[in-house]
Amino acid sequence: MSKDENDYHLISLADAGKIYGFSPDYLRNLAQKQRLKAQKIGGIWLTTRADVEEYIESRQKRGAYREDIDPESS
Repeated sequence: MSKDENDYHLISLADAGKIYGFSPDYLRNLAQKQRLKAQKIGGIWLTTRADVEEYIESRQKRGAYREDIDPESS
């Protein structure tokens, strides 16, 4: 997977959820449990596309993933 500059721009968990098919609450829960790299700035949780894709890939390696989510297609 090639990473471009946009993969490392901060996006809200709401935007990440829309892009990857997760609810913002689920992503927030992952962030709070430190299973998704994210940071809270001014009361808003932020992450990057690269970090969400890393989380998805780690789930795929463990065999716990949704087949309808493909980080390569985003």
